[in-house]
Amino acid sequence: MDVFNFLKDYPAIGGIAIGAIFSSLGWIGKSVLDVFLEKKRYNRDLKTYLWKEKINASKKASEFYLEYANFLNLGRIQFESFKIGKIEHKSLIENLQKEVAYYEKKLKTFPHFEHHHINIFYEFDEKESMEISNKINSTIRLILELNPEIDNTERTSELFKILEDSYSKLFELQKNYTKRIREDLKQI
Repeated sequence: MDVFNFLKDYPAIGGIAIGAIFSSLGWIGKSVLDVFLEKKRYNRDLKTYLWKEKINASKKASEFYLEYANFLNLGRIQFESFKIGKIEHKSLIENLQKEVAYYEKKLKTFPHFEHHHINIFYEFDEKESMEISNKINSTIRLILELNPEIDNTERTSELFKILEDSYSKLFELQKNYTKRIREDLKQI
C-alpha cells in the first residue's frame, strides 16, 4: 500500500500519524539538545565552582603564609641583632622562645584553618621545608644544650648562623609559594 494513497483515503488518521511522528522527532531532538546544553552548563558551573574554591583556598593560604613569613622574619631580625652585637645569646634564645610561643598559639588558632585546601590545587614540595625544619629542630636542641660559661662564642655563633640561614631558606620557600599562587591567579 502506498503511503500517499493511505493519507488520501484516511486524512484524519494520516494527519494524526504525521503530527505524532514530527512531535516525537521534535521531542527527541529537544531532549538531545537539552542533554547537550545541560552538560555544557554543568561543565561551566563546575569550572566556576572550582575557580571560586581555588580563589578562597588561595586567600586563606596566602594569609597563613604571610603570618608564617612574619614569624620567620622576626626570627631573622633576632639573628641579625645577635650578629651585630645588640643582644647576647641568652637574650636571643629568650626572644626566640617568646616568638615561637606567640606564633605557635597564633598559627594553631588561625581562623582560616582550611588553608590546607590549597594543596588540592597546587603541588608544593614539602620535602625541602621538612628537611629545613628538622635542621632547625636539631640546631635548637644543640643550642639549648650549650652552656654559655663553658662553650665558646664561636660555636654558639656557628649554630645561630645555621638557624639564621635555615629561617632565610624557609622564608624564601614561603615567598615562592605565595608568588606561585599569585601568578596562577593572574592568569585566570
